[in-house]
Amino acid sequence: MDSTFTLLDLGWQPYFQQQLSLDDLESNRIARICSHHNNSYQLVDESGLFSLSEQADMPAMTIGDWVITDAEQVFLRRLDRASWFDNCAANIDTVFIVCALDTHFNLPLIKRYLDLVHEAQADAVVVLSKADSCEDSHEKRAQVERLDPMLIVETVNALDLSSLDCLSPWLKKGKTIALLGATGAGKSSLINTLMQAPPEQRPKIGASNALQPTPTGAILLDTQGLRELQVAQYNAGKIESFADILALTESCRFSDCQHQGEPGCAISMALTQGRLDEQRVSNFLLMRTEQTDDNIKAKSKPQEKFYRSAQSDIRARKHSAAD
Repeated sequence: MDSTFTLLDLGWQPYFQQQLSLDDLESNRIARICSHHNNSYQLVDESGLFSLSEQADMPAMTIGDWVITDAEQVFLRRLDRASWFDNCAANIDTVFIVCALDTHFNLPLIKRYLDLVHEAQADAVVVLSKADSCEDSHEKRAQVERLDPMLIVETVNALDLSSLDCLSPWLKKGKTIALLGATGAGKSSLINTLMQAPPEQRPKIGASNALQPTPTGAILLDTQGLRELQVAQYNAGKIESFADILALTESCRFSDCQHQGEPGCAISMALTQGRLDEQRVSNFLLMRTEQTDDNIKAKSKPQEKFYRSAQSDIRARKHSAAD
């Protein structure tokens, strides 16, 4: 580690302070998990880095958790969490949901990310990027604001540091932030501008670099699990965009219909009757092929969970419409 950090530098909040005992303050160690690999946790505190072997009697823990050990680095307990992202990350204060104002603008995907953040009990700020190249940014911002009257929405040019001043209330020392957004949303540009330095010149915390100090004092939390959640949400959004075609597949004569002109194929019938666009059906079949290829590989739990969630949402809407 290139630097030493105070607890405040690492994202310490009054919520955690009120959970401490007198022994914790006088003799125990207070540390934050910054890496988890091969049944071992790497933690960081004011003295530096140390490791903790995973034991059967420990509670479930993940990157971002705050932990109490004794002076000999023996695990005592995990502090209650302020927020939790399904075994991916813990104790994130604010999530920047990044969406581009170009052809990648996707209102349903923003809604899915908002639901995810609210379920984790973190705060959400929608950051609409590429505002400098969008002629209808005000209209798109209004669409996002209509999702929730209490929602905070900011429009930025991720390549201009002064444009990011609007995010400063969430970037203060002691705060932990994370970013969610689809490929092409501008997350990397936003991070590079916020950090004001290339990756190789930034302060490091631990081997995985999952906790990254920002120049303003906040901690950027970035884990593989959060990146998988982003992919899962994006894929679920793709599935949802074909809800009408998915509903038709349930009317096919054969449960294993491949929708390539088989007898009793409801999709082929809809194409013949002009109720479906041929290009949309081609895109749907391509997506099905991609999903089949993905299923050959081992899916992560977050991807599995949100794939099932999207399909359940579609079925629920279908039954609701029928009623």
